Amino acid sequence: MASIILGSSEYAAAGMSNGTASQADALDAAASHVGIAESAPALAVAGESVLNDVHNLVIPPIPCSFPWRNHPDYKQLTEMSDAWVLSHFTNMPGADGRPSSFAAENMIKSAFHMQATLPFADGMSERMPPIIKMMDWYFMIDNILDDPSEMGADPDRADRVVDSVLTVFRDTYTHPSPNPSPLVRILTDTAAEWWAEMCAGMPPKQKARLSKAFCDYLEANRLQVPYRNSRHLPNVETYFKVRADSIGWWPCAVLIEHCQGFELDDEALSHPLLMKLQENTVQHIFLVNDITSFKKEYMQGDFCNIVSILYFRKLYDPKRDAASPTPTLQGALLEALQMIKDKDDECVRLMAEIKEDKQLMKKRGMPEYLEGLGLWMSGTIYWHLVSGRYGICATSDLHATPPDMLAHHHLHIQANKDAAHIVPSGVMMAFN
Repeated sequence: MASIILGSSEYAAAGMSNGTASQADALDAAASHVGIAESAPALAVAGESVLNDVHNLVIPPIPCSFPWRNHPDYKQLTEMSDAWVLSHFTNMPGADGRPSSFAAENMIKSAFHMQATLPFADGMSERMPPIIKMMDWYFMIDNILDDPSEMGADPDRADRVVDSVLTVFRDTYTHPSPNPSPLVRILTDTAAEWWAEMCAGMPPKQKARLSKAFCDYLEANRLQVPYRNSRHLPNVETYFKVRADSIGWWPCAVLIEHCQGFELDDEALSHPLLMKLQENTVQHIFLVNDITSFKKEYMQGDFCNIVSILYFRKLYDPKRDAASPTPTLQGALLEALQMIKDKDDECVRLMAEIKEDKQLMKKRGMPEYLEGLGLWMSGTIYWHLVSGRYGICATSDLHATPPDMLAHHHLHIQANKDAAHIVPSGVMMAFN
């Protein structure tokens, strides 16, 4: 099967309404597509069962073999980040002029800047401010393009956002942005601000790679919107290809070099071992994001996630033995967790191979780059566990209040007790 089409039972379970077809028509279409003969009431019951499974999901410890650490200037960079967010996004409008679901105070509570201070822990202090701004901006546009209540289910509006922001990275931006939408203008003008700061003095080849990575990120997110809008779920192979760009990590990989003042040469960047390591690193990162964000995304009606894809493809597989146990969301999450472990194991193996290659290790910046890849993996897990963005909050003293799940009720999502041991007892605020 190339793709799965979800019917209204799944959307009803998520508290979402279907604006493209009646519930009965959508259920019939889904049953026809996947080759099942369940009635609409039966599918509705199944949808309620799925919602119950969502409530009871448990996230076991997430495999990662690399230690974490935070930037020594974390407190100062936090203050800078909060001030920039308040000055630029306090009056951020939502789609269609509605109140934004991503107000400045929510950005601050979610500590998005931490996603810069953790993986870029050795970044030069003077090069960190634009990276901090970029990370705050990244989560802003990510939310707008993902969230069905913003633009995540509207290809036309998403296109206008992407096309406007692309002018910044293609060096065709004019100040201020002429876009008539206040939302798009703010996104474009703030991108232009940190882009100009970041690229000052950057080597031309490095800037070209960074520009391409940002453009690929925006185009991949544009591609995900039709999947979300049509309720099609891609197969795992297609999803991996799109997700590797839509997670937005490739620009950050370039910044591992930039923040420490070195540039990998073409020979190093094209080395098969390093390319394979980068591939496994980005897959580890987006799979971690997928399992930790699944509950929130499901409640928003967003199924473009590895847990959903694994679950629904098995549930609707016409070749599935009716006598076999019914697939579960917990089983899909554990399958995704095994994928993460496989990626972690492969990264450990590849790093060991690279370190044995004396010629490759002589390349300027290679040891620092390898360390940066490991910091990205560990830092991503740490942030997902302590940030309030996905409601996990594995610590009790940092952003303990779960976020608004945009559902009819709030879900108090918590990691199980076994997960807590991977969060060190000294939380980030120890830098205060």
